[in-house]
Amino acid sequence: MFKKHRKWLDRFLRNCEKLNRSGHTIKNYRSDLERYIHFYEYFYGSHLNRANAKTIESYKEFLSGSSPRPQKGWRKLLWYRRVKNAPSPLSLGVSSQKRHLSSIKNFYDYLIQSHEDNSKTFGKNPVKSKIHTIKVKDSDIVHTKLLNHRDWDSLDKNLYKVKDRLVAYLLYFGGLRLEELCRLRYSDFSQRTKSLSFIRKGGERHYLKIREFETIFDLLESHKSMASVESEYLFTNKTGSQVSTRAMYAFIKRMLMRAGLSSDLTPHSFRKACATNMYVESKDILMVRNYLNHKDAKVTQTYIEY
Repeated sequence: MFKKHRKWLDRFLRNCEKLNRSGHTIKNYRSDLERYIHFYEYFYGSHLNRANAKTIESYKEFLSGSSPRPQKGWRKLLWYRRVKNAPSPLSLGVSSQKRHLSSIKNFYDYLIQSHEDNSKTFGKNPVKSKIHTIKVKDSDIVHTKLLNHRDWDSLDKNLYKVKDRLVAYLLYFGGLRLEELCRLRYSDFSQRTKSLSFIRKGGERHYLKIREFETIFDLLESHKSMASVESEYLFTNKTGSQVSTRAMYAFIKRMLMRAGLSSDLTPHSFRKACATNMYVESKDILMVRNYLNHKDAKVTQTYIEY
């Protein structure tokens, strides 16, 4: 990889850490962008600021399994570029293609903003939303299965441990995302205001008047008193560090399995249930949108199923 490209990528990833992006998200960014840069250096042999809409269109074809023709004079550049291995077309699914293009778009947005003092380096983002949109068929989408009332009642009856019940209640009544759950600190809870103040997806702090707060706070106190290691985080590994999303995902899947529920249920099923229950009770889509911290009510509508 060109030194300049490596420097730009490292700066972007450090900025993601400052914005409290999850480790999983940063890992995906790194993987997606390293693939794109390898592709670009091999087929174009120039710096990333020279990419345009046609470059991205060519990369779209590469993601779907087609290998583009190298630019004229590319063989003369191979020794200088030291890109010995040709990247293989990926043949990715629709959702993975969308993620790749989203990573590239965010990368260029950052580069444009960080080079504002030198406008000639980066001008416009080569990823154009209208041109490079990947059409998604309904058959390409794996819909999250709803945790319905019967499932919840069955699960609730099988929650014998304080930690199990605390995790389930935060997901079901708080509608938290998995990475948000893993990042929770004891200091995020306020008994006086009966609210939760925590870092949402995207790095913004959100103040939430969480439902069933009294029950959740009692569980929180019991959980803290029984903790095997002292830590600022609610859920930790053996060293007291924040639990990983992978470990928490596996924990929740085991919890669902012990209750005899469908293997199709995931941590996100709780968030969908939270949205559905709130809308059934209030018929207020904007309130549900704000509670889940969605930017667009159209996204919230996809969570509601009844």
